Amino acid sequence: MRQPIEPLPEDTVAANIIKALVNKTINDITYEQMSRIARRLSRMSSRERGVPKRVADVLADELGPQKALQYCDKALAAGNIKAREYDEMRAALLLPMVRTEIPVPTIRRMAADLVGGQDKLRQDFRKLTGMGQDAFRKPFNAVDEDVKRLKRAWGIK
Repeated sequence: MRQPIEPLPEDTVAANIIKALVNKTINDITYEQMSRIARRLSRMSSRERGVPKRVADVLADELGPQKALQYCDKALAAGNIKAREYDEMRAALLLPMVRTEIPVPTIRRMAADLVGGQDKLRQDFRKLTGMGQDAFRKPFNAVDEDVKRLKRAWGIK
């Protein structure tokens, strides 16, 4: 017997993944893959839709573990999923993979590079004195605001 399709509530991991698909945040998959993922996620019970491991399993089944990891990285970078959900999905995808196939976590590395770059900018800013500081204050404040916004979007403190 067919399971009735429930509408997706807005606050589940599955709904956020479907939003990423529909908004073409990740556009390197076929329409058939996208349709199968959306269909499988919409047929899940409402409780399962909020479990990142279940959503990661669907992505791995349809895209393969490597592509699913890239998809999770891109979804986190686009702000579609939270850092906690990303970590749970990544762990669920990495566990069955062979160690040599595991890619580096690009989002975490990019976040560390961003924070490291901001620290270097602050150190360089401290070295400047007098009128040089005033000339650079506004751009550095803009960089600080951008970094704070990205940290909030990625769920990093």
